[in-house]
Amino acid sequence: MILWDKNYLTQSTIHFILIGVLFLFSPISMATDRIGLVKTYQPVATVIRQGTEINLEIGAEIFEGDTIVTDSGGAVGIIFNDGAVLTLGPEGRLIVEDFLFKPSEHKVSFLSRVLKGSVAFVSGAIGRISPGSVQFKTPTATLGLRGTKILIEVE
Repeated sequence: MILWDKNYLTQSTIHFILIGVLFLFSPISMATDRIGLVKTYQPVATVIRQGTEINLEIGAEIFEGDTIVTDSGGAVGIIFNDGAVLTLGPEGRLIVEDFLFKPSEHKVSFLSRVLKGSVAFVSGAIGRISPGSVQFKTPTATLGLRGTKILIEVE
């Protein structure tokens, strides 16, 4: 009976690490798809994703659950997969809580939480298909989309 085999322990550890790395890059772990792209920003805009702050650049991907942040002179423009356009102004903070765009399955929704700043929004396909499925929450109210354009200011 072998109680301690240094080579076995090393091989097992390596196999465990390799399996873990493969799982990290598997389709199962990447279930969240991109929901939008950054089209404009000035001078500084960031996204907080899973606790990590990342500087935004043109073409940066936006995902469900992202918190978008701008500084005192900042702004960021995002185009979502349904064609909606959102602009977050200076000193802004917005969380994209839910974005679902599967029109062939009649599943659409867009829910964002505006924590601070100004937001200009022009609806895309979700707003045309199901206007009631587009909502913005603020600290004091929940706004539903009933047209194509809205402007929100949260201090």
